[in-house]
Amino acid sequence: SAITPASVASLAPGATQIFTATYTITQNDIDNGSVFNTATVTGTDPNDDEVSDSDSETVTANQNASIDITKTASPTTYSAVGDEITYTFTVENTGNVTLTDVSVSDPLPGLSAITPASVASLAPGATANFTATYTITQADLDNGSVLNTATATGTDPNNDPITDTDSETITANQNASIDITKTASPQTYSAVGDEITYTFTVENTGNVTLTDVSVSDPLPGLSAITPASVASLAPGATANFTATYTITQADLDNGSVLNTATATGTDPNDDEVSDSDSETVTANQNASIAIIKEASPQTYSAVGDVITYTFTVENTGNVTLTD
Repeated sequence: SAITPASVASLAPGATQIFTATYTITQNDIDNGSVFNTATVTGTDPNDDEVSDSDSETVTANQNASIDITKTASPTTYSAVGDEITYTFTVENTGNVTLTDVSVSDPLPGLSAITPASVASLAPGATANFTATYTITQADLDNGSVLNTATATGTDPNNDPITDTDSETITANQNASIDITKTASPQTYSAVGDEITYTFTVENTGNVTLTDVSVSDPLPGLSAITPASVASLAPGATANFTATYTITQADLDNGSVLNTATATGTDPNDDEVSDSDSETVTANQNASIAIIKEASPQTYSAVGDVITYTFTVENTGNVTLTD
């Protein structure tokens, strides 16, 4: 401001005079770190010669360089491979000095380039938004969440880096599910020793990878199911298991073979998922009987001759007859 008073008409030897002025600090002054100025006093002696003196003063700034980053995700959940997450990084200059070369970094593998790459200058109290996108992978679904940390960096007027970090976790909507379909070939039988081949088709119908997938079937006499297990089954993938069964007389008499197979797998949280399916194979039953009657002797010649009859009965069908 104007220095007051503007002048003093006379100043006796040994006397003093106080002049005052005000100055309002600017952002540049805070960024510069100090205000330096020099004042000059001038007076005229009795011989009309000018006399003068100068003095300098430095006023220093209390600089506070500070930055803040807030990371948000949209959406905050995901449920399928290929879902796209948009991250927004809001960076604020929370200090009192201007920051330059402000940028955001995020080490998440697969994250797109963050835009803009940088902001040349960010004044105190100002904010800048940065964005990036991320595409969900199967590993993210299996892990159940995506956690990553972004870092905002700026340079203060003293060329010192200023940083802040923020983390964001987005969660997966995990759906662990398994399905088994059991088929038999052939689907009918008619004789002891007939061999039935069972095929168990197991599908991962969920959105997370299943491990240690296996099939069990309690049918007595069933061969070992092969393979014993499958180490990993991705969503949408299928695995085939097989086993054989040999028909017994009891199966023919019963008229059918009914059994239930169960598929079991383990989800990424070590929880078991399972599904069951039943298959009925029917018998072509043929109930049949035959009798052969024989007499001995086959002729006679006198009253009192004894004829012995023998009746040979044969089960000529494929099922057991009773009574």
